[in-house]
Amino acid sequence: MSVATQVFIGLGGGLLTGLFFGEHAAFLRIGGDVFIAALQITVIPYVLVALITSLGRLDLSDAKNLVLRAGSVLLLLWAIGLFVVFLAPLSFPDWPSASFFSTSQIQDQPPVDFLRLYIPSNIFYSLSNAVVPAVVVSSILLGVALIQVQGKDRLIDVLTTLGVALMRVTGYIGRLAPYGVFAITAAAAGTIDMAQLARLQVYVVLHSSIALLLSLWVLPGLVALLTPLRHGDVLRAFRGPLVTAFATANLLIVLPVPRMASDCLPRRTPRPAAPIPRPNQPLTSWCQRHSPSRILA
Repeated sequence: MSVATQVFIGLGGGLLTGLFFGEHAAFLRIGGDVFIAALQITVIPYVLVALITSLGRLDLSDAKNLVLRAGSVLLLLWAIGLFVVFLAPLSFPDWPSASFFSTSQIQDQPPVDFLRLYIPSNIFYSLSNAVVPAVVVSSILLGVALIQVQGKDRLIDVLTTLGVALMRVTGYIGRLAPYGVFAITAAAAGTIDMAQLARLQVYVVLHSSIALLLSLWVLPGLVALLTPLRHGDVLRAFRGPLVTAFATANLLIVLPVPRMASDCLPRRTPRPAAPIPRPNQPLTSWCQRHSPSRILA
């Protein structure tokens, strides 16, 4: 039985357990919190290592092509995201409701510090506080700087080996995904207010429909359109991470999976890919051992 199937079973079992035992299942939230925290151990370090090695091994011409193509795709993704953000509220019913006083209405909300969010003035602060945009910016700067550095292969080999080790740790923790999803779902289902859920069912259905449309059709279709990957292969590779992200409401913990899956998914047309050094281990064997289906799929 694949880990993806086990995750689905854990999701269904947790839902039934929470509905049957109710508030008595709330203690399982501790297990879910432990699982989420354990998965976050390697995410930020892996993002740092993966970006530095992926950019650092490129030459100048490849880097320019990457900027043009990746920038275009990023702008397209931003356009899709903004379209959904502005269009989705229009599908919700506009029900008149009473207005109640709340202290939050008179409290000044702290402004967003965009400098600290995107400018890594202290990379150690960004790493320890999981400020992902600042970590990404610093990693990109280091990777770009390595492109024209002589003797970079030795450092890149070390970082690549570290990345493989981080993914192996993620694989160990990812085997607990069915149990973590079970605990999170059971605690959530056991403490939910059915009366409140009934009042919000329109919003829940519409929100779920939009999320399913984006995750099962729009984004995989975009990947299949712009890359040699097949739509069905993308869905099969990411079904487990999708369920895990849905159950935990945390996209950060499945962040390393797309980088790894891109090297192992079958392509419609063969093309040379950027080599990823894995000492004394062929690519096929590495993909079988570290595929998303073995980690979070």
